[in-house]
Amino acid sequence: MAIRVKSQWHKTENARAPQQVATVIASLVWRIGEERTTHMQQENFEVSSMEQGFAMLREYLAFFIQHTDRFLYQRVDDEYRAALINAMAKRVAEVWEDNLKDRMGQREEGYQKRFVEFLNERLADYAGFEYDKGEPSYPCRRYLGGNILEYMPKRDHSWTIDQVVEVEIPAALALLGKGLGGLFAEGSGTL
Repeated sequence: MAIRVKSQWHKTENARAPQQVATVIASLVWRIGEERTTHMQQENFEVSSMEQGFAMLREYLAFFIQHTDRFLYQRVDDEYRAALINAMAKRVAEVWEDNLKDRMGQREEGYQKRFVEFLNERLADYAGFEYDKGEPSYPCRRYLGGNILEYMPKRDHSWTIDQVVEVEIPAALALLGKGLGGLFAEGSGTL
């Protein structure tokens, strides 16, 4: 599945509010997360239920949100970065809830609240990992692989972490990097 990456604004005269930029990035990370989950299934990893697929997607989304935060660090001021990441997380949580309601039905508690709780836990975990030259360290990548492994059937345990670390993350970060790099390039109209 090819993903079109929006990396430029049509009009670049005015700076964009963090909430507007966050909506674009939230859409991008959602599409990349879906694509990586689908790709694993196409590579013969067993994704046998919607619950399993959504659990994998949730792990990817948390990873991409923290990666976006790391990308923005020292590129924008702290106030803009905080506003953008908060708006992005909120938008991803809204899309999460809409998709789960559509596919799995309404829940009393709501999906968004549980997603935000999960996201806060994962972001706290990711905060302890190093980044080198803008790239997540091997332990950081392996952590994502290990989290996805928890949702995989036993037959896929031998290969899941390697697939995530060596195939899924590089492909995902190439797309995310293209989008973020374009949106925050000099003269892009974002800032």
